[in-house]
Amino acid sequence: ADQGLGSINTDNPGGDPSGGKSIVCTEMYRQTQLDDWSQAMKTWYIYQKKYLTPIHEIGYHSLFKPFVRGMKVNKALTNLGAYLAKERTKHLRHILTKGKSKDSLVGNVFCKIIHPIVYLVGLAVHKK
Repeated sequence: ADQGLGSINTDNPGGDPSGGKSIVCTEMYRQTQLDDWSQAMKTWYIYQKKYLTPIHEIGYHSLFKPFVRGMKVNKALTNLGAYLAKERTKHLRHILTKGKSKDSLVGNVFCKIIHPIVYLVGLAVHKK
């Protein structure tokens, strides 16, 4: 659902507000080299379509583009990004499988903190 946000491509998993290929998702993959990245992207996409809004996506990209740029030059940021991506994916799978998949406490807490933040940032960026 577009919800009046114009050019936001909500059919593109990991897509950015311009509808182009996502800098954030591509760079996260390049930097972390996680084995199950395409599966993680599918999980994130299904979760986003079911539980989040295009405003969350705008906020996510606004917040994480600078983080991903930092990952290019800082191994600690790369390791943190890989760890959080893995734990968030575990938590989202837990939600999507209605508890059949093992949950991650770190992923659970991270989502509880980051989802409202990315929504608020998305609202602020969208209103500009």
